[in-house]
Parts: sequence; C-alpha cells; structure tokens
Amino acid sequence: MIRSTFRLAPGIGPYLEGKLWNAGIRRWADLPAAPAVALSPRIDARLRDAVARAEAALEAGDADALAAMIPRNERWRLYPAFAGDAAFLDVETDGERLTCVGVLDASGPRLFLDGRDLDAFPEAARGWKVLVTYNGLAFDEPVLRRAFPGWRPPRAHVDLCHLWRRLGHEGGLKRLEEETGVGRPAHLHGLSGLDAVRLWRAWQERGDADALRLFAEYNLHDAVNLRTLMGLGYNRLVERLRLPAAPVPVSERGDVRYDLTKLLLTL
Repeated sequence: MIRSTFRLAPGIGPYLEGKLWNAGIRRWADLPAAPAVALSPRIDARLRDAVARAEAALEAGDADALAAMIPRNERWRLYPAFAGDAAFLDVETDGERLTCVGVLDASGPRLFLDGRDLDAFPEAARGWKVLVTYNGLAFDEPVLRRAFPGWRPPRAHVDLCHLWRRLGHEGGLKRLEEETGVGRPAHLHGLSGLDAVRLWRAWQERGDADALRLFAEYNLHDAVNLRTLMGLGYNRLVERLRLPAAPVPVSERGDVRYDLTKLLLTL
C-alpha cells in the first residue's frame, strides 16, 4: 500500500491521489517520464521529489520518515511494510499511575508490571516502527509519556479506534471484538478497566496471586487482539475505499495462546 500512496507532499490530497490511480498511475513506479496528466507541472515536480525521498526512506527502513510525509489518519497504510516491527500495546492504570504495559511484538507477548520490571519498558520498545493501540492517542500514549518522559513512540502510531470509526464502528474495544468475532476466553467476558483496577489493588493490598494472573490475562488479551483487529481493519478499509493494495494476513489469537500461558505461569 505504501508504494501506492501519493499523499506524500502538500497539495496532494485524496482527490488528486484518486485521479492518479484512475489514470493508471497506481504505484510510484508507474509515474511516467513526462509530467503526469492528472497534475499541474508544479504539483508533479513536488510529487516526484516526495516519491524519491519516500523511496529512500522505505529502502532504509525508516518508518518515522515515511510517517512524517503522510497524514496522521493515513499512517495505517504503513502497516504491511513494517508489520514485522510493529508493536500492539495496551496499558492499565490504578486511576492515577501506570501499573502495567502489555505488549505483543516480534519478541512475543510481554508484560511490564509496576514494582517488578516496568522501568524496562522504554528499552524494550526500542526498534518499534509501528505502534498499534485502541484509543491510544488519547489515553495510552499520554500515560506512557508521563511515566517515561524520555520515551517517544513511533511516529507511525495507528489508533484502531479511529481506523474502525471510518468503517462505521462506534464504541470500545470489547464491543468491537464482539462485532468482529475476535474473542477472548469466557472467564474474561464482562471484565472492564474498572475490574482491572480492582484486581490490581487485590494484588497490591492482599498479595492475591490469582487476582494478579487474571489482571495480566485481561491486559494481554487486549494487546494480542489488537493484532487481529489491525489486519481485519486494514483489509476492510482497503476494500471499502477500493485502494490498489493486496490484503494482509489476519492473525489468529491461537498462535500466541501457548506463549500467554507460559508467561502467566511466571507471575
């Protein structure tokens, strides 16, 4: 999809991008030697310069540079090119402070807990090129910035709340899971962020190990399910907008279930 993206420079919006696609210029390599018929000479020159810079950034694996060239609400287009370096993240708080960061990335599912290894999060996040959250622009990212002032998220932050809103979804992550059939174990049904606070406090105040494991499992399923919802949302948006891009594989939760079980046994 990224090589079919022409919204790389000022003055090139969805209308001009669509004109290029309709004229048969569907990828960067399709730009003709002469100025493209769909563009003025000035815009054509601007686009060619932007495409050259984008090609160099893609060749270098520089997702931040590419994300800086693309409107924020279109950065989901970067996902297939950098899926191997993507992180799916969900945080929990006790209402005031960060208690937990659940992550699924190339290293598998991981959990960073307050009082145990939460301070290791910034180093573990080095190398991420795409960050995927649900409502993370409004919640998770600000929480993490306050907890770790030196940490900076990847510029390519795909907030699935906004992506799925473009597809007509209204509501939270749990409702989206129900609508798409992306499930979680029955014993986690009905649990909410308020329950996570309650479970965390049971661990902190009484040392309730069962409460900690349920808390961790709840958080990790939020993170793991984001990967499936990213694939589904990407494919549906490509189809809805009739974009010149192939679908991406949609991951199933089962392929990390064993890793989750092993991780929970360490708590």
